[in-house]
Amino acid sequence: MTLKRERLAQQRRMVGQTQEGLAEKLGVDRTTVIRWERAESTPQPWVRPGLAEALQVTPQQLNELLTDTQQGNRHPLDDPGSDRCADTTVDSIGRAADTLTNDPLLVTAPMSRDRIQSLQHDMAVLARTANMAAFDVFTSVRRLCAEARTLAERARRPHDLADLYVVLGQGTALMASTAFDLGYWNESAALARAANQYADLAGHASLVAWTLGLQMTLANWRNEPDAALAYFAKAMSVAPAGEPRLRLRHIASRSYALLGNSPSLKQALRAAYRDRDLATKRPDDLSSSFGGEFAFGPARAAACAAAAWLDLGDGEEAAKCAQEAVDAYTQLPPARRPYSQINGIKIDLAAAYLGMSDRDAAVHALGDVLTLPPEKRNTSLTGRMTRVRHVLGGSPWTHDHEARQLAEAVSGWLTNKSPVLLN
Repeated sequence: MTLKRERLAQQRRMVGQTQEGLAEKLGVDRTTVIRWERAESTPQPWVRPGLAEALQVTPQQLNELLTDTQQGNRHPLDDPGSDRCADTTVDSIGRAADTLTNDPLLVTAPMSRDRIQSLQHDMAVLARTANMAAFDVFTSVRRLCAEARTLAERARRPHDLADLYVVLGQGTALMASTAFDLGYWNESAALARAANQYADLAGHASLVAWTLGLQMTLANWRNEPDAALAYFAKAMSVAPAGEPRLRLRHIASRSYALLGNSPSLKQALRAAYRDRDLATKRPDDLSSSFGGEFAFGPARAAACAAAAWLDLGDGEEAAKCAQEAVDAYTQLPPARRPYSQINGIKIDLAAAYLGMSDRDAAVHALGDVLTLPPEKRNTSLTGRMTRVRHVLGGSPWTHDHEARQLAEAVSGWLTNKSPVLLN
């Protein structure tokens, strides 16, 4: 049965707020509000003041509303049997998969290198997946991590244990990334820290640097660039030359942009170009062996640079880098094009065009994005689209008829309505 916070939903209705309206006011999507009311998640600290104001309650009263939970308040990420919805078929399939993959007959079977190599192979496949929904990635990785933990408890050879720590570090990092996409920011941060600890236990410098880069990214999304730069300093002390440092410098460029530090942003990107040259001569094992989420090629570098320039308010540079990223992604075979990254950079491209007062180009950039199915509209994409809506709400677009049409389409997209097509 679905968990509920009855009084939270009652208060929302009492003040005349719909789920869609409340979500739009707070800059979140409707599914986030639904999860709050089902007690599947708790509003983040920075959302609560706005939520209390929208519901016309004090912070203390809001806390009371949030603790009004029937049947406990277990987090869905903590419960293998509670999947995306209360649908009994989904629950039954999920429980069956968890039960059988943790069958004692399998768990107690003799451990061999083949089992570890199979885990490494399966983790690499999940890291490279381009079109699997975030929740499906999360549950698949969770099961691999459960098996790796069981094997780690029985491992006696040091190199076997080190390899299993790497698998656990990679898996936990993927879970952190997908938890973020699902809107579970606090859980994502906790998983990122755990991934870093596993990587450190394995003595895998590239993975340590990657997990610290993930913590930098999460700090940037929380608008805490100083925290991100503290992780950056730590990561650069262990990151191998080449691609690991290339990625870290690009993430740091976004931190400098959030601080309005243009000279440091430019310096970081210049240094990253030098790292790119080293990356071609000195391939990184994490990237070359696993790739996918653990790779940082030209497309992701350009996309990250575009986001930094956009944060700094330089639409022209942002558009140039964003278009470079789009071009690089379209050169990939269709099955390998990551939908989240591609749609994210198209949204940033639209925001850059709006900053350059080019409405028609922004409409064109958002064309495919606005038809993206609701189940694929993750936190990263909704955050970017919220920025576009904010830009459209200001000068010179408030009196532009076509810009208002675009703003309505964007608002519909953010509230998870049916895909909207522009004329």
